[in-house]
Amino acid sequence: MKKLTLSVLLVFSFITSTYSQSNFKEGYLITNGNDTVYGLIDFRTDHSNSLVCKFKKDEKATEKVYIPGEIAGYRFINEGKYYVTRTVVIDNLKKTVFLEFLVQGLLNLYYIHEGNGYYFFENKNGEMVSTTKVPDEITTDNKLKTDIRYKGILSYIFKDDMPLAMKASEVNFNHESMIKCTIEYHDHMCDSGERCIIFENDYTKKFTKFDFSAYSGIELNDIKFDNIHLSNMLSLSPIVGVGLNISSPRLIKSMSILFDVTLSKIAGACDYTNSLTYSQFSFTAMKTEYSGGLEYIYQKGKIRPSMNVEFSYRYLFNLNRTIRDNNQIHEDEATTDYSSIGIKAGLGFDYQIKGNHFIIVRFLYSRYENYYDLNNIYQLKLGYKF
Repeated sequence: MKKLTLSVLLVFSFITSTYSQSNFKEGYLITNGNDTVYGLIDFRTDHSNSLVCKFKKDEKATEKVYIPGEIAGYRFINEGKYYVTRTVVIDNLKKTVFLEFLVQGLLNLYYIHEGNGYYFFENKNGEMVSTTKVPDEITTDNKLKTDIRYKGILSYIFKDDMPLAMKASEVNFNHESMIKCTIEYHDHMCDSGERCIIFENDYTKKFTKFDFSAYSGIELNDIKFDNIHLSNMLSLSPIVGVGLNISSPRLIKSMSILFDVTLSKIAGACDYTNSLTYSQFSFTAMKTEYSGGLEYIYQKGKIRPSMNVEFSYRYLFNLNRTIRDNNQIHEDEATTDYSSIGIKAGLGFDYQIKGNHFIIVRFLYSRYENYYDLNNIYQLKLGYKF
């Protein structure tokens, strides 16, 4: 089992290193001449987005890489993210980066995911003031030490709006709170009544992807009992199950965490022999299988190959084990464990119907080994993922 686990993990490592991960989304560049060029932009983490912009005109075009200063900025159309080139001071060093543009108004608000994060406030004269926060820490006397210096900086930034400046002590160091107080400043100070423009989306909901699946199929159980009087037993039965894939396309588009639950039945018989008589051993049980692991799905085309590796837990219930000898039935309580821990691996493919809806096909192998038996399981699953 250790060799199987190691082999599958090595294959996963090879695939993820062979195929560079990308997550291209619809967007546009803003050139230094203020022209707009539409195409596809690689949507990565906040840190990566601040350093580089990977752009191509369409799916078949060659990718071009832009660094801050080569373009004025870029924007994702559906994801609500907008980045602009700015030269700022971070950790006492002057850097040219892509800042995330959060609010446009009398005060422009920008953000960069560096260290614990930096917020930049730009006034109408183009002057910038930055604020950051040292992460909370536990002191030697087990007290929580919190850096609140950013609140004093906010009081200075909002000094023209005294009620808001006094409320700076209530501002939390996060997007929601910073955006709210920047909009409030604009609303208080803007004589024309113009509204701010907010570029930030709810990334906690938008950028973690949940795919649900339901399926049915068949499975073959090949059970080898450690009892020397029992031969191997085969059991073919239908299965049903549900699955959940959790992924973050901005980190690794093709890889996801997979959780899976299946229900099936084991029913079969095998020979029971000893030096005195020949009998038949019967075995029936319901089986639930709980699995969790990683799944790789190639993210291009209508047919998308997949492979997965999981650790799994098998539990048997309504277990009935009997030995039939000359029309007499004997209960046998020492042939298998109710529960076992095993490994599962599989290959298959997703067939895209439309959008994020797929027909899924999986060929899976599971192995459970305990004191009483060795259970090899072969499954064919057909299902629907959405």
